[in-house]
Amino acid sequence: MILGLDVGGTQTDAVILSDGKVLTANKTDTGEDLLETLRISIGKSLEGVNPAEITRMSFSTTLATNAIVQDTLDPTGMIVSAGPGMRPEWWEVGPSYHVVEGCVDHQGFEALPLDGASVVKAASIIKSGGISTVGVVGKFSVRNPLHEIQIAGIIKDQFSHVALGHRVSGILNFPRRINTTYLNAALHRIQNGFVTALSQSLDERGLTVPRYLLKPDGGTTSLRNSCNYPAIAAQSGPAASVIGALALDGCSGTTLILDVGGTTTDMAVVEDGVPFLETLGIRLGPYKTLVRSLLTHSVGIGGDSELRLGKKGDIRIGPMRVGRPRAFGGPAPTPTDAMICLGLLDVGRRELAHDAMQEFALSMPGGSEAGVAPGAKEMSVSVLEKMGETIALSARAFIHELNSRPVYTIYEVLHREAIEPSSAIVIGGPALQLAPYLEKAMGIPCRVPEHYGVANAVGAAVARVTSEVTLQADTYRGTAVIPEAGIQEKIDGRFNIESAISMAKEALREFAARGGGEEADCEISIAERQVFHMIRDYSRTGQNIRVKICITPGIIKEWRR
Repeated sequence: MILGLDVGGTQTDAVILSDGKVLTANKTDTGEDLLETLRISIGKSLEGVNPAEITRMSFSTTLATNAIVQDTLDPTGMIVSAGPGMRPEWWEVGPSYHVVEGCVDHQGFEALPLDGASVVKAASIIKSGGISTVGVVGKFSVRNPLHEIQIAGIIKDQFSHVALGHRVSGILNFPRRINTTYLNAALHRIQNGFVTALSQSLDERGLTVPRYLLKPDGGTTSLRNSCNYPAIAAQSGPAASVIGALALDGCSGTTLILDVGGTTTDMAVVEDGVPFLETLGIRLGPYKTLVRSLLTHSVGIGGDSELRLGKKGDIRIGPMRVGRPRAFGGPAPTPTDAMICLGLLDVGRRELAHDAMQEFALSMPGGSEAGVAPGAKEMSVSVLEKMGETIALSARAFIHELNSRPVYTIYEVLHREAIEPSSAIVIGGPALQLAPYLEKAMGIPCRVPEHYGVANAVGAAVARVTSEVTLQADTYRGTAVIPEAGIQEKIDGRFNIESAISMAKEALREFAARGGGEEADCEISIAERQVFHMIRDYSRTGQNIRVKICITPGIIKEWRR
């Protein structure tokens, strides 16, 4: 049996899966205390279930996302070493940011030795500010992490945690590397505390099987491994939507995925079951990062969004959610009230929903005049039609954006043909009720799969472990570096592209195993392979070889349908 749990902004969904089927599903209101919400949801899931039969658990949480959005990150110091080109001062982040002397050039050669005295001074200033976590970034550390390792060696005994920039990603992007390293350091205590408390709670229930956390790239990592790179735990909800849709439907052809929640609607496009990937990384709050992510889009409209009138007296839905629907005693009418008023949902108090929609109708221009205002049911239909049209408009804008820029699939192969979804799959709580309105607004078939209401929890449950590594080899320098895995090895002139691919695959398997991956689930794709000949004094002096490979997101082998 597999336990899958997804924490949403409004509700937390949980499922128990076995033999390719959903055995049980439940929903819990998401409270302020995320850990308590998880405990309640897990308790509901285990009712009538022998904990010894659970073989895997996977979670999708909002902890890291909330900390970033609500600006509750721990105070974090940054020590940055420079290099040719952009000045590191331009990308200052955090309350105590310091640039130290020393640099490595773009090939990985040490151009200027690290000034240890400047590192000691920076560490002293950071520590005097009561800061206990530090991020360390060298501009070209992915080519040679020498200075980052030296800085960490000097300061490691003075701080509770030191995050290193070269372990983030093999992509050369200095500003994003600074941001991502900062978040990994600033989230470390929060994530470690959460994982420790959750693990203790699971142990107390006898749930000692492998535990995973969903990442925004649609894959998972072990719960404990997430403490090393806590930024990868952010914004995993949209990824759960995509993997859940794939697990429940398969999504053949070009399919638009629409996950309608209580607060937002998340959308994505998949091509024959293959999602699209952000080429650089996800944006988390104000921070552009190197965190790998599926290409998704969120719009502030959901079942519990506030209904209001625009300046011209037209119906507006969202982006604010001011509370529960009126049918549940909330302060404002919502699309959920419209569904309840029409009898599409049998929850809450229908008379309150009816009154809310009638009041909203009376607030329309001229609505207070006798015989002018539409009835509550007529108003409810108009609200759901408007909701369908608004989501369809956002979906068209999202698809236009995909067609207006280079978009890469999981395999990072340039997609040259125009993206035009032939159908849509709708998931989320109000999917069944809203699908006919979406189909009318979009002009394409919209289908609703079985277990649509807990699709995200299914996605979290069945997503396999993913990893990505980048190998950069320079036969002139005689080195091969795989920064994500912390590997730097000597090579000779016989090293070639085939050697690079073989070395990268071995490193990827070992790196994935640290995150809880299994050999049988390692579907490896070569995302990039490049060879550049280096010329000096009109003679070839060596080769610069770059290989990027990844374990692609997908469904674990235990899921059989």
